[in-house]
Amino acid sequence: MNGDALRLTTSSVAATEAAAARLSARLRPGDLIALDGPLGAGKTVFVRGLAAGLGVDAAVVKSPTFVLHHVYGSPPRLHHLDLYRLGPGARIQMLDLDSLLESAPAAVEWAGYADLEPWHPLGLVIDIAGDQVRSIEARDPERAPARLIEAWRAAVVGP
Repeated sequence: MNGDALRLTTSSVAATEAAAARLSARLRPGDLIALDGPLGAGKTVFVRGLAAGLGVDAAVVKSPTFVLHHVYGSPPRLHHLDLYRLGPGARIQMLDLDSLLESAPAAVEWAGYADLEPWHPLGLVIDIAGDQVRSIEARDPERAPARLIEAWRAAVVGP
């Protein structure tokens, strides 16, 4: 698999949101997007794009750092979790991810803090490459379901 086909560079917040919206067009309940990157890289911006692509008002998307979990849409269209406050080695059993994923796809910020492998996430790393420039790359694509890798590849290629 060509790594460049799984890497996207965006030049603005709007471009990052648009890439996420393209990805969300192919998401369904049970899908997990695992986001990592430094503070300020754009993980919540990416989730805003996912929500918008799923028909949710992107203005309601906030970092769930202090509450761990937000639900967007009714019925749920997207679950948004943030593991930052739990820290490395986070135990996420109390979040009951299995039940959440039954109703809608989920995006997890600071995903590297917990073992999400049992849910076969599409891991995306967002790095700061400039003032508004972001590099978004699939991490360990061989671990994600082929359908999610193809969805990300389509998002990278664009409209």
